[in-house]
Amino acid sequence: MCPKYTLDFVAFFLQIAGIFLMLRLNKYTLWYLLCNKQYRLYLFKLMVMKTYLLACALLMASVQLLAQKESTKELFAFTITDYIVPANDSIIVVQVQMPAGSGVVIEKEQMGVLRHNFSNNNNDTGAIGWGRCRIIKGDYYYFGLHLNNTAKKPQKNDVLYTYAVYPAPYKGRLYGLIKNAIYFEHVTEGIFFDFYTPQKLNAEGENSWIDSLVEDIKFTGREMLKQNSGQNQDITTGIFTGKKLFTAMQAITSDNVKDFLDYVIARPQKYAGNTWKIAETFATWMTNGTPTVKRN
Repeated sequence: MCPKYTLDFVAFFLQIAGIFLMLRLNKYTLWYLLCNKQYRLYLFKLMVMKTYLLACALLMASVQLLAQKESTKELFAFTITDYIVPANDSIIVVQVQMPAGSGVVIEKEQMGVLRHNFSNNNNDTGAIGWGRCRIIKGDYYYFGLHLNNTAKKPQKNDVLYTYAVYPAPYKGRLYGLIKNAIYFEHVTEGIFFDFYTPQKLNAEGENSWIDSLVEDIKFTGREMLKQNSGQNQDITTGIFTGKKLFTAMQAITSDNVKDFLDYVIARPQKYAGNTWKIAETFATWMTNGTPTVKRN
């Protein structure tokens, strides 16, 4: 086997030969340049510079590929199951069950943060603990979490936030709700959408879905007004100021519902990890001043 320096010298010589062949220099000029110490030093520096630039290019390409991979991940909320097992005094293992066949991926060792579910008789939606996805078994993901306060234990349906890849062709408002584990149902029961819906929805389909929310709210307003239950309160703040609640519900538009959805997505803490009746939740938003978020 040839010593490394011999191979390096051969490679060096071949590069020089190639350069001068391209320049069509005669053998006397080639011999002169090879014997010229200053020129040999120049060629050596040129080789070092070329190697350095090649290494930089490879590094930049690697960083770009990594960035592209990371950019496909987005922060999602998942409710945990009733599998809650202490590992020791300060670490607890929780389980997330991914809907079967969804194509959604959480990578092993992905970081996650667990927060209280607002509907678990707990007004505190603060962080319970943090940790990584340690085990993946089919559609089940197991996170080992360090508890922030050992006196505050996780409960079923608490919300775990972690990065995941979700294959959605159109990422609109419905996608934003799914990211925060927020679901809406009809006043007469039955959900409007599920975890898979954004995978087969486009902008036109989402507008049709929003129209169905509008119709459910209007229907609820009409039916509640017929009952004359005394709940038809006056609205004193927001865009519906001066109107009766059930009357205003019958006059809403798709833009009103879009404003509501944008607010829920921007302020998801009290909604995350639950299924809500759209009419009731929208009515609460109306009587609380119709808060909105600034659109880009």
